Amino acid sequence: MQTETNTAVKAGTGAEKLYDLCMIEKLCRGNQEQVKQMIQVFIDQTPQAVEEIRLAYKKNDFTVVKKTAHRIKPVLSYYAIVKIEKDIQLIEVMAEEGIATHELELKIKKVEDVVSRIVEQMKSTFLS
Repeated sequence: MQTETNTAVKAGTGAEKLYDLCMIEKLCRGNQEQVKQMIQVFIDQTPQAVEEIRLAYKKNDFTVVKKTAHRIKPVLSYYAIVKIEKDIQLIEVMAEEGIATHELELKIKKVEDVVSRIVEQMKSTFLS
């Protein structure tokens, strides 16, 4: 039997898959309290990390941009956030070059927007 958290969550119209909790469910062995705790950790830490990337980029601190992007890559995998997986990988690679570009700025903005939408969905679905 499939639980509410075992399904992929879709944006607004149901057309766009943003995250999936299957791996989190496996890690938590189906314990819904632990799943909710993991969701809360995502809500608390991931937007903060994305903000750290954005602020570091504004300061041209590409070391922090790269390090933080690298740190959140596994999180995206755990939550099956495929929409921005390549973007975060590119942010890491582009930051290594140490040059502020419009493309890098757009990738950071996209990651920020998608993470924000996911957090709102998680809050309304699991924490209300």
